[in-house]
Amino acid sequence: MAAFRTLKRWLAPAVVSGLAVTVAACGGPKSTGGVAAGPGGPAAPVEVGSALYPAEKMPPAPAPAAGAEPIVLPQAIIQFDEKITLAAQVDGEIEMIAKPLDRNTKYDPKDPQYRGRLIPRPREKTWMHVRLMDGDPIREGEVLAFLDDSQVAVQLLGLEKSLETAKAAVKEGDDSVSKTQTAVDLFKGIPSAAKLELIQYEVQLARTKVDQGRTKVDLVRYESEYAVTKDKRARHYIHSPVTGRVVRIVQSPGQFVKAGEPMLEVQNTSRFRVEAKVDRQEADRVKQYTPVLVEPVRSASPEPYTARHRQEVTGVAVTAHPGRPLVVSASNDGTALVWDVTGQKRQHVLQHPSGTGVRCVAATAKAKDAPHLVATGGSDGRIRLWDLSNPDKLPEKEAAVFDDAHAQAATAAAFSPDGRYLATAAGRDVFVWDVAARKKKYALPPEHKDDVKALRFTPQGTLVTVCRDKAVRVWAVGTDGANVSRPLDHRSGAVDVLGVSADGGRVLFDQEPSRVDVVALADGRTAGSLMNGGGLRFAGLALFSADDQFVLTAAGDAEAKGEMQLWAVPPSGRGSERRRLVTQGRAAVTCAAFSPDPAHKFVAVGTQTGVVHFWLLPDPAEQSGLRGRVVSVLPNDARTAQVRVEVENPDGKLTELLQDRGAATVIIDPTAKPEPPTLPVQPTEPPLLRPVPGGAGLNLPPLPGEATPAGGAGGGSNK
Repeated sequence: MAAFRTLKRWLAPAVVSGLAVTVAACGGPKSTGGVAAGPGGPAAPVEVGSALYPAEKMPPAPAPAAGAEPIVLPQAIIQFDEKITLAAQVDGEIEMIAKPLDRNTKYDPKDPQYRGRLIPRPREKTWMHVRLMDGDPIREGEVLAFLDDSQVAVQLLGLEKSLETAKAAVKEGDDSVSKTQTAVDLFKGIPSAAKLELIQYEVQLARTKVDQGRTKVDLVRYESEYAVTKDKRARHYIHSPVTGRVVRIVQSPGQFVKAGEPMLEVQNTSRFRVEAKVDRQEADRVKQYTPVLVEPVRSASPEPYTARHRQEVTGVAVTAHPGRPLVVSASNDGTALVWDVTGQKRQHVLQHPSGTGVRCVAATAKAKDAPHLVATGGSDGRIRLWDLSNPDKLPEKEAAVFDDAHAQAATAAAFSPDGRYLATAAGRDVFVWDVAARKKKYALPPEHKDDVKALRFTPQGTLVTVCRDKAVRVWAVGTDGANVSRPLDHRSGAVDVLGVSADGGRVLFDQEPSRVDVVALADGRTAGSLMNGGGLRFAGLALFSADDQFVLTAAGDAEAKGEMQLWAVPPSGRGSERRRLVTQGRAAVTCAAFSPDPAHKFVAVGTQTGVVHFWLLPDPAEQSGLRGRVVSVLPNDARTAQVRVEVENPDGKLTELLQDRGAATVIIDPTAKPEPPTLPVQPTEPPLLRPVPGGAGLNLPPLPGEATPAGGAGGGSNK
């Protein structure tokens, strides 16, 4: 009898399911756009009805990238060969270790690069300096440190007055000699002039010339002493001999140092080399002196502010409040946190029923006169709606709980562009909800064979779903139902959450474990790709930024745990890695969302440890690469060869991105013409020493505030 009851429990749902399929197949409405294939065979066509919301035109597919396919060598290593120790040149007390700001440049003291680092020099209250820190970029000729030169300055002041007096005496003597010489010449021209008077004037002229000679000797001596003292004062200033960065500051202000003691270490970044591995079959295409593009990769830590849950962060969304976007994070701990990251960094809890974990969250896009709503999906399968329209008065209770519910935990959610509809996923089920009515409109046909991990409405009136069955489906959604309009199969399945561009024209597609393609939805063609090397794989998520300028991807290797890559994505062609984002403690990444506010561009990331981080986005227009040349291609082992590239960077571009032993990507155009180096032209005459004002041809560095003579080397600050 027990066995019969068990069999009855299993048969009843199967009979009902069979009847439902039969009824749908025989008496269902006529399809308007395709047939959905379910796990048990083709499902019935669905009448989608009219458009669910106003649809925009599909953007045209990007044109294919022109030119030959480049050879991309990721995980290249940057190496700097020149590290210089700067020592004190005289004994003295360290007054400052700082760079003077250009007096003609306006700056904002609230700028993060100056915050807490602006200091005046004691004797120059109005001239501000920036206190140096390890890693700061520097330029050749810049003053980096000051020793107390007050005594030498007093000596210089005294010598300057002596020089003025000596110059005045020389001028007075010249006038006296000139007048006496005129008198002598006058008497010589008068035949009847008394010889005695002529002799007296000649004697006076001789004495005046002797006195004038002594005065000129004094002037030369004062000039020499002034030049020596000025050189001594110049030695109280430590100038940078190269363009690069500060590696280490050895001493501190207030300490007394002796001549020869190290004060700081700097690194020359105006020239460096990059080494990368290439497959042996590709090595023959890489020629010596071929020009290449080197794109350095910078590891970036998150902003110092965080939000914390007690358990894993399961979802994150960013609201569209103009000028004040809010981060909303969901967690298995039964809470959703609302975080004002651009204001007072305050956090507010959206409390859910006890024992109910929050498994997903979604926020409405910017819509005129529409409320700012957030939907959360719980482990109980229910969808809750929250009104966050007033950031200064956030709700203590949900605005509504939808009437129906999923049979299991809701794990993904997305609003339509106009905010009137909501799509949620739980397992293989996808529901479309009417937000105003708080009711389910319909469920999508059972097309997917495994759990749906991500979904996104597009401006074109479609819904994109990403499933663990290695399929992406684009659904035409209407008021009455939905049908698949474009299937995208044969994913690698390495990435669970794949993003769709804000304009609806492109979707990310994990083609291989180390390659994510950008697929144009207009024709299904691959328009670009993100490629990793060195075995680094993608996993977890790949998302477009709100302005479609960047793509965020997460790494899937144990040694790269907690790392994400931020890529600049052109309309077509290869994307370039701009930042390497690393979570605190290398916590595994679980979810992410970009801010839609153009005034506050950032990405918020949830982790397995319950922490929510955020990073500010770089300027998309910033320079991303430097030009270099291949100098050698040597066999490395049976499978790879070593490519060495040299880069000349005299202007110090991207210094903040260049780290010794840091990572870079080398892009080689195999069709580019090699550019052998040209030999420098030997000068026919030795270079002249740069004169110092008031000196005697000594090749001295300029003092702070002293104008650089024409043709001389750069250095110091302008007045």
